[in-house]
Amino acid sequence: MDPKSFRISLIAVFIFTLVILYSFNATPINLPTQSSSNVVVTRDSLNPKEFPNYKIDGMDRFEWYTKKWKEELKNEKPPEVEEVTLLRAYEFDVEYSISITTPNKYKAIVYCRYFGKNRTEMLPAFQSYNFPEFVVNCQKRKGTHRLSVSTQANNSYTYPIELIDRTQKVYDHEFSFCMSNIYGKEPKWLQLSEIIEHYKLQGMTHFYFYVFHIDEYSNALLQDYVRTGEATVTHFLERNDRELLHWQIVAFRDCTLRTRHVSKWSLFSDIDGRLLMTKYPGTILDYLREVKDDSVAGIQFRQQWIMKTDFPIDEWSPTLRWHNSSAIGPPGHTVKCIVMPEKVLAMWTHRPSMMYPGYHIHELKPEEGLVRHYRDLQMWNWGKTWLKEIVAMGPMSMTDYPAKYQKNLTDAVKTRTKYVYENYHPREE
Repeated sequence: MDPKSFRISLIAVFIFTLVILYSFNATPINLPTQSSSNVVVTRDSLNPKEFPNYKIDGMDRFEWYTKKWKEELKNEKPPEVEEVTLLRAYEFDVEYSISITTPNKYKAIVYCRYFGKNRTEMLPAFQSYNFPEFVVNCQKRKGTHRLSVSTQANNSYTYPIELIDRTQKVYDHEFSFCMSNIYGKEPKWLQLSEIIEHYKLQGMTHFYFYVFHIDEYSNALLQDYVRTGEATVTHFLERNDRELLHWQIVAFRDCTLRTRHVSKWSLFSDIDGRLLMTKYPGTILDYLREVKDDSVAGIQFRQQWIMKTDFPIDEWSPTLRWHNSSAIGPPGHTVKCIVMPEKVLAMWTHRPSMMYPGYHIHELKPEEGLVRHYRDLQMWNWGKTWLKEIVAMGPMSMTDYPAKYQKNLTDAVKTRTKYVYENYHPREE
């Protein structure tokens, strides 16, 4: 090739290279969209109204809340509120939900107050309601990191609390336990260990405890389950006079929010109840995994009372000590439920008091499952008040905790309590 032809070829290659480079840089790169599985959706990246679950029964969810609030209020005047005490604030994909502890303010008008990362308030306030009881729902607002609640749009507010992220709908647990509040001075260490180990045998992996009062000895055991990541404990701060039993509703309202999108199924029950499958051959979790009807919000268990006539809790666990049993209660009578929290708006002692439209509770037959309720006849004067009604349901009989679980349960309780208390030393005063 002569020198002139070589120069022409070299210039042509150079121009061709420039064209290729320009085309590469000018062509837009197809980045993953928000629907791609590898994109993390942040709290401010999407408009909550764009989510398919934003509307309730075809209505804007906050218009639906207002409609239901008016239906509950009827012709009453909303209660006046001087101050609102907050427990926790949760961020969901479509709303914020705050659990509160202020009593006797159901259906009161309150205001959501928004705060940014630097704790500066973001005006205006949003009018809402204490509805359902002990819950305040708030519209989402871009840049919000903390929330508070006030009684007026512009007056003083309670200390703002940080949002707990519940926007990622990925279950950490299939089956968890929301237990009603622990209170009273009597030791509970053996009951606590037995109930935890009982439900672990049934497939449960996490336990949410709410404590009003617990003795130091029992708390040592409870904290050991916290240490191993099996339990979460909330201690109540009493700022309002009320009956201790009302704390149960506070606990259940908060735990409905706390386990939503974290646990697929949550049991709401007490320290003295043992839910069990009966003729169904598997565990409770095995049964729950077979529920395929999307309209089912929960599973309801009927109750059998096992009479506790004394307090030998330092010597015997309930499942070994007591056997004198009532007939099984009628349908709907003091039942207990395992629910899917995202389908339930408010959880009451025995069943959901409010569910989102389109869902229902499936009632188990006693042949499928029941509650063995180890009932203290002396507490709250229960024996004198309710025993006649229970006996009238049918003849008493002697029943046992299932033999196929008893040895494993007893061994697990012995192992855990020995680990905690073998070298236990109480704190010095």
